[in-house]
Amino acid sequence: MNAVAEMIGNRHTQYDIVIIGAGLAGLSAGALLARRGWRVLLLERSGSVGGRASFVERDGFVWEYGQHSHRLGPDGIAARVFRELGETIRWSDPAGHRAYLYRDGRLYPRPEGPLGFLRSPLLSFRARLTFLRVYKRLLGEDPALWYSSTLLEWYRERFRDPEVERLLSFLGLTVMLPYPERVSAGEVIQFLKRAAKARVKQGEPAGGMKQVLGTLERVFATYGGTLHRHERVQEILVKDGAAVGVRTDAAMYEASKVVAAFPLFRLFDAISERWFASDFAAYVKGIVPSSGVSIDFVFDEAPTPYPGSILGADLPLWVKLRSNNAPDMAPEGKYVSTWGLLLEPGVAATSMEADRIEACIKRIMEELFPGCLGNVRGQRRLLIPVVNGNILTPAQSYPCRPDIASRDVRGLFFIGDTTRGEGSSGDIAFSSALKLAGLLGGNEERMKDEQGIQESGVRS
Repeated sequence: MNAVAEMIGNRHTQYDIVIIGAGLAGLSAGALLARRGWRVLLLERSGSVGGRASFVERDGFVWEYGQHSHRLGPDGIAARVFRELGETIRWSDPAGHRAYLYRDGRLYPRPEGPLGFLRSPLLSFRARLTFLRVYKRLLGEDPALWYSSTLLEWYRERFRDPEVERLLSFLGLTVMLPYPERVSAGEVIQFLKRAAKARVKQGEPAGGMKQVLGTLERVFATYGGTLHRHERVQEILVKDGAAVGVRTDAAMYEASKVVAAFPLFRLFDAISERWFASDFAAYVKGIVPSSGVSIDFVFDEAPTPYPGSILGADLPLWVKLRSNNAPDMAPEGKYVSTWGLLLEPGVAATSMEADRIEACIKRIMEELFPGCLGNVRGQRRLLIPVVNGNILTPAQSYPCRPDIASRDVRGLFFIGDTTRGEGSSGDIAFSSALKLAGLLGGNEERMKDEQGIQESGVRS
């Protein structure tokens, strides 16, 4: 007897929707759908939620898996998910926060908007004027016309200034791919248009991802969602071209809708490739993620007199000068500073490469804050094989990514940062969850049943 027949014959536990993976996309979708009346089972193979945005608490510290900020803060996509749930994200106080760009051994105030670039000492005055023209031209473009071209191709069709061209890496870093010869121009244009309308360019949740994930998990549970940790999905079950459930290492579950909320380059670990068209299979198997190294440094005193962040102007550096932005994130009197570098696409995430990156980070630290390494009381290094599941090259830009609903298997859906959500990295995950919820709508029948039960209870 095959798995589908066995499941149906034995009437295993039934749900409306099974979501595989409790990362940002899966947990957000679970909360959104449970709130809309669906019976949702969320399966997570590890012991914690969050996926690549997870955290652990140890020795009084809240250690995050890498760095996580929310683009555009209260105007961003993460905040939109919370509004849909009737919740809000508590943001850390931006007062005193300073944002910098690093280039050639120096820190420069990070320009915000046209006036910021006009005043920036990063460029000569002539180049500043040229950059303003570049910026204005980008804001006037239709991203749909430029997803298939690189930012460098777009630039060289219009401008020829080597000084400005060097700063294009920073524009690429806004979507986590600081290589103008690789990053999709359409993706950069789309982000700049959103950023131009936002009040805040970057938001830091107070307490980090502990607050975000805790709220999503609470909402999911409040509306009847079921979460199973330490349960690995072995197979997505398909009958007559439709998803009908999943088989895990612990049980089988029947559902009319199955959601893959994990990077799609792992899809065929859970379902046979034969169900899909060859072009989809080829795309999925060819997805290129990004990798990186992140190091948390612990100090007995604040490493800088002010909180802040640093981005590399022409290298993939990102820094939180004080990662512990809430009292319960570190023991009293301890400070954490988190430094990270992305590996160049295609470079293997090996311990030897991590050693090289660590040496580079420490060189930059000493360059900017002489003597600071002598004050380090501890460090935690992470080699992160997948930082973003999808780097935003033209081939992996918005129009090319798989849509939320599978075109090949009925009742199968895809969410996460390798799917057709908006933005980059975590924003794609949040956006895809919103799209899925919008696509499926509310389970009106169940919501009416529950309302009837509640009314009956009141009358009795």
